[in-house]
Amino acid sequence: MIEVSCALIIDGQKILVAQNRNDSDHPDKWEFPGGKVKSHETPEQSIIREIQEELNLLVEVRQNLKPAICDYGHKTIRLIPFVCSIKSGELQLNDHKAAKWVDMEQCKEIDFSEADKALLQDTSNYERLKEYLGKQMNDT
Repeated sequence: MIEVSCALIIDGQKILVAQNRNDSDHPDKWEFPGGKVKSHETPEQSIIREIQEELNLLVEVRQNLKPAICDYGHKTIRLIPFVCSIKSGELQLNDHKAAKWVDMEQCKEIDFSEADKALLQDTSNYERLKEYLGKQMNDT
C-alpha cells in the first residue's frame, strides 16, 4: 500500500483544489494537493514538503482527518489528509495544470479522483471540515 499525504488548504471559507495534468496517473481529475510519503519522513513532514514543491507555499498543519483507502486496481493508496493553512508563499503551479478556491458546496460538484472523493464521502471528515470552516468564519 502506498502512503500519500494531502492538504486541504483553507483560506477563509475556501479550500484549494488542484487539477492534474494530462500526463498524470489521474488525468484532468481534481485533487487535494499532496504526494507520496517518503520512507524517512512522517506524513506531516511529507505534506509540508509536497506543498512547497508543488505549489510554492509553506503550510502549517492544523488538524488531521481520517485517512481513506482506495484500490485503483494497479495500486492501493492510503490517503492521509491534513487541514492546513498558508504560512507564506505565492501560489505557483509546478505540478498541476490548474488550481482554484472552492467552498464546501462546490466540492460536491468537482470531478475528484477516487481517493479524494472517498475523503469527502466519509461523514466524519465532511463534518470536521465543515466545523473547521465555521470556526474560521467566526474568527474573522
